[in-house]
Amino acid sequence: MIQVVNRALDILEYVAKERGKEYTLGRIADNLGLNHATCANIIKTLTTREYIEKVGRTRGYRLGAKAYYLTGNYSNKKELLYAAVDPMDKLTKKLNEGSILGILRGNKRILLHEERSNQELQVINKKEKDVYRTSTGRVILACMEEGEINSFIKKYGLPEKDAWPEVEDKDDLFYELKRIKKKQIAIQISKASIVGIGVPLFLGDKVIGSLGIYLPEARFNPKDSTHIFNELNKTAKLIMKNLNKKDNL
Repeated sequence: MIQVVNRALDILEYVAKERGKEYTLGRIADNLGLNHATCANIIKTLTTREYIEKVGRTRGYRLGAKAYYLTGNYSNKKELLYAAVDPMDKLTKKLNEGSILGILRGNKRILLHEERSNQELQVINKKEKDVYRTSTGRVILACMEEGEINSFIKKYGLPEKDAWPEVEDKDDLFYELKRIKKKQIAIQISKASIVGIGVPLFLGDKVIGSLGIYLPEARFNPKDSTHIFNELNKTAKLIMKNLNKKDNL
């Protein structure tokens, strides 16, 4: 039995009891019966590897992003919302089109936050929707590791024909996903004549969600779409910058 591994797991389990709660070094060490210096060294390693994150300079520690990645589901929603809401509000006001923040849960794209435009004709987004049927879901899937994509397909299968007409088999799906990943953007026009445009959001090198714009096809001109793409990408970069700021972790 390797003692330092046991102690590291003890620390992770202790911090994970209440996700999002902050624990000081002293509290962690005292509750686990660890020498403070030993505990500090282990926490330093866990923090460097992002399994634990430090909150400000003196507030303490809490469960980090990599701990969530172990389950294949980034669920630190509060931080993602904190980083995204203001930039999304500005994006929607600038384009006067609705924007959404999406995450992956199982085979569903979950709508975590939405900003609506002042347009008379608006898109109504469902809170949960099949990943394959949304641009914001497709772009998350496309930016996952190949092993994760294979696991997803094994568990949930290929898209139904009406969900993604271009995909007939696994090779087609990987071709489409690689194309999306290369461009870092997914565009979809639904049967209801709704245009969805999604870009990925990363924390480090891991995709954790997506930012999307949805609008009626009647208001979307592909020839003039560069402005929408640029603003969407600028906003995504700002959200990721906010998310990676140490003061916000």
